[in-house]
Amino acid sequence: MNRGYSVSQAQDIDCFEVLKGRPLDIERGESIAELCNARKLRVALLIGSFKQPVWVSRIIQEISESYFAEISLIVKYEYSENGSKGPKRGLLGFGNSLLWDIYSKLDNRSLCPYRDPFEESDVRSNVGPDCELFQMAASKDNGELNFNDEAVARISSHDIDVVLDLGNIRIEKSLQGVARYGVWSGGASIDSMQSQGPPGFWEVMRNETTTEFTLQVVGPDNGNRKILYRSWTSTDLFSVKGNRSKVYWKSANAVVRALRNLHERGPRALEEKPSCSDVSLGPGPRNISPTNAQMVSFLARMAVKRLRLKFRGYTRLDQWFLAYSLGDVQITEQSLDQLNYMEPPKGRFWADPFPIERDGKYFIFFEEFLYETMKAHISVIEMDSGGNWTPPVKVLERDYHLSYPFLFEWEGNLYMIPETKRNKTIELYRCAEFPQKWEFDRVLIDDVQAVDTTLCEKDGLWWLFCNIGGKDFASNDELRLFYSETPFGPWIPHKSNPVKSDVRSARPAGRLFYQNGDLFRPAQDCSERMGGAMCLNRIISLTTEDFKEEVVTRIEPKWMKGLLGAHTFNTAGRLTMLDCFRYIPKSWG
Repeated sequence: MNRGYSVSQAQDIDCFEVLKGRPLDIERGESIAELCNARKLRVALLIGSFKQPVWVSRIIQEISESYFAEISLIVKYEYSENGSKGPKRGLLGFGNSLLWDIYSKLDNRSLCPYRDPFEESDVRSNVGPDCELFQMAASKDNGELNFNDEAVARISSHDIDVVLDLGNIRIEKSLQGVARYGVWSGGASIDSMQSQGPPGFWEVMRNETTTEFTLQVVGPDNGNRKILYRSWTSTDLFSVKGNRSKVYWKSANAVVRALRNLHERGPRALEEKPSCSDVSLGPGPRNISPTNAQMVSFLARMAVKRLRLKFRGYTRLDQWFLAYSLGDVQITEQSLDQLNYMEPPKGRFWADPFPIERDGKYFIFFEEFLYETMKAHISVIEMDSGGNWTPPVKVLERDYHLSYPFLFEWEGNLYMIPETKRNKTIELYRCAEFPQKWEFDRVLIDDVQAVDTTLCEKDGLWWLFCNIGGKDFASNDELRLFYSETPFGPWIPHKSNPVKSDVRSARPAGRLFYQNGDLFRPAQDCSERMGGAMCLNRIISLTTEDFKEEVVTRIEPKWMKGLLGAHTFNTAGRLTMLDCFRYIPKSWG
């Protein structure tokens, strides 16, 4: 079997000799640090307590074990706030948090696919013996934390590269210039920070489909604020614990990744970042608990949502089905009301259509999911030029789930890359006998939970787009990009990975295509549900150093009553294909 690089290997070595065609010689004892030929970044961590959430402890541990950075100093501060007023009291008064306390305890016991990032851990157990720890007093005025001259001098004496403030207490004025690459802050959702409430709560309270957070840097000289990482994830509308888990674990990865990028690329890793003028952090978080009055409203809405979910689970099934049009179609909401539909038989749904034209006919490869086995295989439907189509035929099945059968041609052969996330691989299959016989060719990338792999050839290189999830967050948010000289690899990770972190327009939704000289990438909007809508992104820049795109069209499933989603769009000749989502009675499935 021809195995490709694993993602974990590729991410560690992509900036070194692999770019010259030579992988790291581990057997010879060649270390990454030797290849870097640069000292580790010196990081100072500012915290209000040695007891920190485990997402902070993970950051410290990964930095301590890395080749690119070290925790040189931990500053534990205590402060008194000038001009602050005590909380109001009373049954419904501001500061009364009985219902919030009860809900939090119950919510923390609920089932969640991710570990609670706010379990407490002592950070001192994750740092090395050379890390200095000291405590100091500070004052806080109008949301700004102020350090005295002695404390500033002590921090400066450690020749710090980055000050890491994971509490977002706003310290940039008193520590301006103390770190070579500024003060970094982030990790909390923007809405919760501005509302000064529990992390991840207000987005659930307000039924907002996305929860946003940023990692920012305040420069050492002029104090300009820039974004290092900005992300939108889908809000878990049924659990505050679930919502903050997705936000904070992904934020922890972003902090470590940003430090590695700084070590590898130097100051330009910061200079390339956009302005942060549209992000306002307010006076800084105080973690003010919701009042009893607010919680009454919150709990009532939560109860209604859960009842609706249970009722739907008892009476409805999720079903995807196919839609098509023969003719010149510009994909807009207005143009989709004349679509023809392919209805799956009872007991299954059809999704992810990838059509190909051969000898005047169309062959539509797609995911065929069986409710009985809760697993899908790849099937093909044959259609003539008049739109008449035959029943599907199974062409590829494995012990694990298959979907999104991306097709491409190369040197006279037809290839397929189905989604094989459950096998933790990106697999390539070659068509041995069209259209029904497919043979395994190789693993392109191993040890990865990738979804919807999509290839494109441009400017002499092959580009691989896919979304990759982690053990603590879903795969709908972060788009990753790889490149190679051939579609067989080896695939080199893009230096800016993830090139996009936005649940609204990251996950691939079909082949890239050209229109009026511009390259477009279809993408899913998974903010409300997976495949809730589609976006067309115009690619502005696609190089080994840079990737930029912008959303130019958004297609919502509003052209037919009962539609709730659409998440794959492809064309072949005169045929336009997409899939649609709805609920059906369980008796129909």
